Amino acid sequence: MRLSRQLSTALVLALAACAGEGRESAPPPPRSPAVGAVGTARPSAPAEAAPAPSGASDAVESAPEGAPSDPPYDIAADRERRARAAREELGPKAMSTVVSGVFVVIGPPGWQGGQYDQSVALMKSAMAGFMNGRFGKKPSEAISVYLFPNAATYEAFCTQKYAAPCIAHFGFYQPSDRYMVMNIGLGLGTLTHEIVHPLVEADFPRAPTWLNEGIASVFEQPQIPRPGEIHGGKNWRHPRLKRALTTAERDKARLDRLFGMSDETFRGDGEDLHYAMARYVCQWLDARGKLWPFYQRWRDNVADDPTGERSFTEVVGLTPAEAHAAWSKWALAL
Repeated sequence: MRLSRQLSTALVLALAACAGEGRESAPPPPRSPAVGAVGTARPSAPAEAAPAPSGASDAVESAPEGAPSDPPYDIAADRERRARAAREELGPKAMSTVVSGVFVVIGPPGWQGGQYDQSVALMKSAMAGFMNGRFGKKPSEAISVYLFPNAATYEAFCTQKYAAPCIAHFGFYQPSDRYMVMNIGLGLGTLTHEIVHPLVEADFPRAPTWLNEGIASVFEQPQIPRPGEIHGGKNWRHPRLKRALTTAERDKARLDRLFGMSDETFRGDGEDLHYAMARYVCQWLDARGKLWPFYQRWRDNVADDPTGERSFTEVVGLTPAEAHAAWSKWALAL
């Protein structure tokens, strides 16, 4: 979630391993506002600007010639730093595995029950699907993914690292330090939701919150029928949408309301309904083979189509207002 309330996610089972990923990991930066489906960020206080020295001009001074520049970013070194930091935080036997060259998946030492291995396998399978004709690029910098088997270990980590409780019940993603922290004891759906956010961030940075959270929420209940495929099934958000579509709230649950909806409105009153609408619009499109053509067309034309309505119409053959009847009928029949 972006700078505000987050909602819970559902449980999921999907396994299929992709080969060729090694063991590695890295360090954490300072805490900052989170993005994700399952938490509330605590925005940090705005920094005060340092007073300019007397007589200073507005011109920007360039660095003196010959001054050393920062070395180029090295993702392999970053992964190793993150693994080392995990061992310092959790103990020398902390587990770490690199997935898709980007995600450093970390688990506490002595974790029993196979959930860590299941989580790694699911991430590999999900990424094989996400990068197969869906997202055009993945993050260029390493991301730490901390997985904990229960609430006690999850909360203990937040207390130790942030000197505060975890900002969400299930888990959260913080883009500024590239940290995901999750309680996997509540189900693996949080994991497949959260990894969508850095993918959208890298591939479609101008995507509105409703599309980012809508796509992520589809994969709270992932279905992976074969390697390289990923879809989403009905989940716990459906009753909220159904209630709105069958009561006096029906005008608030129109498909076309999403197009042009600001991030602030999405996060405001009715956030739970907005999540449900966005999720089931994305699932409806995916069920018709239209989600990724729509996403890609909007991504590639966002400068000329900021609301996405034109891209939707070109892909679906109906305007969002015209598509509402078919979408709502489908949603109610689920």
